[in-house]
Formats: sequence, C-alpha cells, structure tokens
Amino acid sequence: MSGLDQWQVETPEQVALSLPLAGVGARALAALIDLLAVFLCGIVGLFVYSIWGDLLGRWQALSWAGQLLLVGAVLAAGWGWDVAWEVGWRGQTPGKRALGLRVVRLDGAPVGLPESLVRNALRVVELPLGYAPAVLAVALSARRQRLGDLVAGTLVVQERRFDLSRYGAPPAAEARWRELKGRAVGLLAPADFERLLDFLRRRTEFDEVARARLARRLAAVLAARAGVAPPAAGEAESFLEAFHAFAAEGAP
Repeated sequence: MSGLDQWQVETPEQVALSLPLAGVGARALAALIDLLAVFLCGIVGLFVYSIWGDLLGRWQALSWAGQLLLVGAVLAAGWGWDVAWEVGWRGQTPGKRALGLRVVRLDGAPVGLPESLVRNALRVVELPLGYAPAVLAVALSARRQRLGDLVAGTLVVQERRFDLSRYGAPPAAEARWRELKGRAVGLLAPADFERLLDFLRRRTEFDEVARARLARRLAAVLAARAGVAPPAAGEAESFLEAFHAFAAEGAP
C-alpha cells in the first residue's frame, strides 16, 4: 500500500511501517558521490599499476580484442560497485549512506544479490540515454522507482535519523535488569539486533495496542534466550531498552 512519497508495509507481527521514498534529487546526488568514488579508485589503481611498468606500452601491446576486454572489465567493475556495496552493506553504497538512502525490497526487507543484480543490470538501458528514463521513472512513478527497481521489485527509501543514545538503558532499567548484563552480549545475530533497534526507534509510530503486543513478543523471545524470567507486560519496553544497551556493549 502506498501514499504520497510513502510506502507502507506490514511486518510479520502485523504492524504497519511507513517508509519515506527517496526522490530524484537525493538519488542523483548519491549517484554522483558514488561516481566520484569510483573515479578516484580508478585513478589510484592506475597510479599503482603504472609504478610497475610502462602502462601505455602495455596497452598498445594488447590486441584490439584484449583492449576491448579490458575496457569491458573496467566498466563491469564500475557497475559491480553498486552491487557489491548494496549486498554487503544492507542496501547502501557510500553515496546512499552519505545521503541517508537505502535500497530495500517491496516488503521492506534488505535487498539481496538477485535483486541488486537485476536492478543494476538495467543501467545498460538507461546509461546510453543519459539516465533520462531513470529520472522520468523516479519523478513520475508512484513508488519513485527507476526501471531497474520496477523489474527487481525494489525501492530506494530515505532513512530517518535518530539519536540512538536515548536507547541506552535508563539507570532504573539497568538496575532492574542487571541480571542481563553479560548475558545479552552475543545472543543477537546482526539481523536480530537490527530488528530490536528498529522497534525501539519506531515504537512511537505504532498504535498503543500494536506497540504493547510487539514489545511483549520481543521481550518473551529475548528473555528465553538469556535464560531469565520474561518481564511483566508493563515492563516489556524497559526490558528491551536494557537488553539493547547490554547487547550493544559487545557489538563490534
């Protein structure tokens, strides 16, 4: 379901999340930052390679087929930049991270290798036309999708900025759940840690019933992992705040 510059998805816990869609300006600036980064990496690579010998001479010594393959390899490396970063950095390239953007699937989950390959492969259609199709598609489509996003089933969303320091356990919560200290560390996989953090930073967006229900479910699962008694209904969020703070102490 979508609204003006928003995409709404429903989590497995039946909680609706609203994802703000990224527009043309932010996406274009992120792309320029990535292009500059690729260019600088190429310059450094050429400089390092030239130290080892006569770069121009080696180029001229190649056959036309060898030169064509080398040019193709350079272009593929530039194309692979986006794929490698999106898959390895949870949907963000350095440019997208600088602008607070992230590529996600339509269900809000992180983009995977198949989706990233497809969405970036469609650049071969957009690049020769100066990315005009991409700009028009993002500007005119309801979900702000370029051609690659339409085919791959992906979105580029604008992340909200939060002061995560407020999710440290308050003194009262830390004292109440001190038995978690030393137990929470290492119990959360990166995806689980992100899920907990996502709840803490988005909980004010939920209605009270959904917020309480989700807090109780998360608290019960994490209490079982830590081997402690589950908190009472009214203490679920306090428990989650403390669990997050103690788990973060051991995060890399």
